[in-house]
Amino acid sequence: MSNSTPNPPTSPEPVAIDAHVRRTLTAELPAELRMLRRRVLVESMANGVPVRPAALSAVLAAHVDLADSPLTFTAAHVQELLWCGVSEFCEDVGFILPDGCPEALHAILAIANAQGLFDPQSDSTAEVFEAFRELASA
Repeated sequence: MSNSTPNPPTSPEPVAIDAHVRRTLTAELPAELRMLRRRVLVESMANGVPVRPAALSAVLAAHVDLADSPLTFTAAHVQELLWCGVSEFCEDVGFILPDGCPEALHAILAIANAQGLFDPQSDSTAEVFEAFRELASA
């Protein structure tokens, strides 16, 4: 008889958000956010400041988990995404937190604002961007 204790179950190692995972995450987004994702990728490339597709997918998927509706952005929501929302989403689903999430969120907010996509229930643009600046510069 052995005195060894059984090993506790281990969690699977987190995986990177690769092209396959991005496609899966994108397919699960509401139509409005799939459209916004495409616009962010196109506009950021056209402006010479491309966002990382993995970060964009992670931020949008985390946003869906936290938001009341796809295109509603509030100051509190933006702070929650930056503070812990994206990292908790990635941890919960077993993904490695991709680099560039703050930049992806900023691009999402900038493109949604420039194209008038914010839901009327969103906070003012000034409040949303001030919330972003507060945490991004901390």
